[in-house]
Amino acid sequence: MTGHGQEAVAGKLGLGAAVAAMVLSAACWGFATVMSKGALSAFSPALLVSLQLGASVVFLWSAVGVSRQGLRFDRHTRLAALSGVLEPGLAYVFGTFGLLLTTAGNASLIATTEPLLIALLAWLLFREKVGLPTLLAILAAMAGVAIVTGAHGAGSGFSPAGDLLVILGTVFAALYVVASSRLVAKVDPLVLAALQQSVGLIFVLVFLFVWVSPQAIGKDLAAAEAGMLALALLSGIVQYALAFWLYLIGLKRLPASTAALFLTLTPVFGIGGAAFFLGEAVTPWQAIGTLIIIASVAVASQVSRR
Repeated sequence: MTGHGQEAVAGKLGLGAAVAAMVLSAACWGFATVMSKGALSAFSPALLVSLQLGASVVFLWSAVGVSRQGLRFDRHTRLAALSGVLEPGLAYVFGTFGLLLTTAGNASLIATTEPLLIALLAWLLFREKVGLPTLLAILAAMAGVAIVTGAHGAGSGFSPAGDLLVILGTVFAALYVVASSRLVAKVDPLVLAALQQSVGLIFVLVFLFVWVSPQAIGKDLAAAEAGMLALALLSGIVQYALAFWLYLIGLKRLPASTAALFLTLTPVFGIGGAAFFLGEAVTPWQAIGTLIIIASVAVASQVSRR
């Protein structure tokens, strides 16, 4: 085989691995949603995320140690750590406060715009071109997510302040993806995830102790069963450590606009996990939305291969 042919094969394998990593990251986020739903019966949202992120940070740094990755605190490393302010830092804080003031339906509808925001920001900040097929796939996938989440009926609890906060949280999440798409070219995905989530954990802990009294935190922890605590920690490893690590691996190979599309698979895995583990019924509308999302992601993947 010629050198050119070997490079072509290597490129295809690299792209296939990136797509697989993206799909697996969406599966982690989707299934972890089901796990978090169970853990929320024992912990408040702020405490649960703190436990999840704590478990994730311990897991990620342990993995960094086992893999013997070198860590230099240069300019790229500092920027990588600061990007954790965007997500899970600001994205979580603004999103949580917004959700307290608006409806879950409105928040879901706003969240569907994240892939389009990522494509727009990638173009504005880095002049990353988005082809028409990819743009149409993003719009179709957004419609599919709106159908799957039931956001088409979300207009009945309009709150300007709450919706604005959720919008800001979504913008910060989109900025995180765009920034990470550049950082992951200089910093290993595992180290990048560990740095980002360490800073994000600091943000969330500050938010937790401002929003919830230490007495209430101690009371919740003391009353929690060992099984629920284990579920919270395990869901954190799946939802944050594995999901973000895999997503950054895929982001190293795929453009930010294409990578954004794979986020729309998250509710598909979430609904599938709820149906399998919790026995929740899947409505015909959800099935239609799922097919639209899968078709959109498949089209975008084929465009990337070409």
